[in-house]
Amino acid sequence: MVSAERRSGAESSRKVLGLLLAFDERRHTLTAVELAREIDAPLSSVYRYLSVLRASGLVEEAEAAGSYRLTFRVIGMARAARAAWGSVEHLARPVLDRLAERTGETALLVKRTGTAAVCVDRAESPHPVRLQFDPGQPMALHRGSAARVLLSGMPARERADYLARLSEEAALPSGTGLRPPTEGELALVAEQGWTQSFEEVDQGIWGVAAAVSEQGRLVAAIGVAGPLFRLEQGQRERVSSLVREGAAEVSAGLDRLR
Repeated sequence: MVSAERRSGAESSRKVLGLLLAFDERRHTLTAVELAREIDAPLSSVYRYLSVLRASGLVEEAEAAGSYRLTFRVIGMARAARAAWGSVEHLARPVLDRLAERTGETALLVKRTGTAAVCVDRAESPHPVRLQFDPGQPMALHRGSAARVLLSGMPARERADYLARLSEEAALPSGTGLRPPTEGELALVAEQGWTQSFEEVDQGIWGVAAAVSEQGRLVAAIGVAGPLFRLEQGQRERVSSLVREGAAEVSAGLDRLR
């Protein structure tokens, strides 16, 4: 049986990690009060956690009184994560930039981590109204074009377990009521190598994504997403074609590196 002391220690560790994860590109500076609200912890505990992170050199006080920010030491962690992922990011970067330039919409590189799809890189749309999605932000595997491409390439047993859990959750009174994709639908996505989505993640947003493979093994998805009011059918067809071409280019580059 796990002791109360060990449970308390594990909970404190989760809260400390929660503080780190509360920072992102848009919320790069946060007050202790904001952090307390973010991790649902007493202010006194937040100051204790911040003390640990400051001692580790990961967090420092910002210019504004009572505010905190991440230190440049975190950049080393980000570089380590990028190196661990492999060469796909290096090959995909110019493709993402080109897609964003040619489509005028946000381009994403997405990978699967367990039962989540994670954006690992993006190229921003130049428009003020655009998709807001941060690298490192996890997504459900069954909602959105990029996530569904990754789900279609998931090992069969893991995918079946994931879909079974979705069906159980959808049937609960507190469930979303959203129908999970079927094996047949995912088989079609796997066969085509791409798919599109309409308002599955955010209202008014359309997305398209295509599979990036290495020696026939799906390793990532490249996608473009933007508001439907800018993307009528003809434009969506053009964007879909560009995304498929971009994913094929990255896949070919990965095969040449083998």
